[in-house]
Amino acid sequence: MDEPVAEERLGMAGHALYMSTTPKIEGYECKDIHCFKAIYEEWIDLLTELAKQWKQGGDFPWWYNERASLSLFAGAIWLAGGHCLEEYSEKKREIRRQTHRLGNPYTGRIDLYFSWHRFDFIAEAKATWSGFTHGNKSARHRLVGGLKEARNAIRGAEPDRRQRRLAILFARPYFKKRAEERIDELLNTWVASLADLDTSSYAWGFPQCVRHKYADDGNCYPGEAVLIREVWK
Repeated sequence: MDEPVAEERLGMAGHALYMSTTPKIEGYECKDIHCFKAIYEEWIDLLTELAKQWKQGGDFPWWYNERASLSLFAGAIWLAGGHCLEEYSEKKREIRRQTHRLGNPYTGRIDLYFSWHRFDFIAEAKATWSGFTHGNKSARHRLVGGLKEARNAIRGAEPDRRQRRLAILFARPYFKKRAEERIDELLNTWVASLADLDTSSYAWGFPQCVRHKYADDGNCYPGEAVLIREVWK
């Protein structure tokens, strides 16, 4: 497992529901990309099923890196009826450090292409840990930074006229042992904070069977969210 940096089938859950102390185990907000509902449902099912299968060994699919999380998301697309291509070669353009403008072309790789609902999408993905033991606003900066990094990565891609570009961030909240009795409350607050991020669509899954299980390092890593932002320029 990578070292983290310190610091319900609910459908389209309303933000007012987040104030409840009952944890929203799973859910999604399709926002500007309404067609992702079926993909999110398959993704949540995959997280839940693998959590059940792996819990005896004390291992979970969201404990790994960006590439592992992306493979599960791609699997959800296939299960929903879409088609995917991962880690393929394609022309990209560098992002100039000082101006942030597009520079010279080069041969790079695109993390994910998928066809879904008569649309073609290309995406770059990143992953980040989100420490939330104190439930403060500092965790938001890590999510904002991760989305920005993914956005910069996909900006360099040169889509054809049929393709839509996506920045994807896999975000994993974690809690230290002293927060054990408050995890459900903190999870609700963390999920509620996602609504304030500049995203086009997002989903989250915290399987009930493992939501309070602690790793050997003494931290609890209850699940994962996938945050998606469409990039236009």
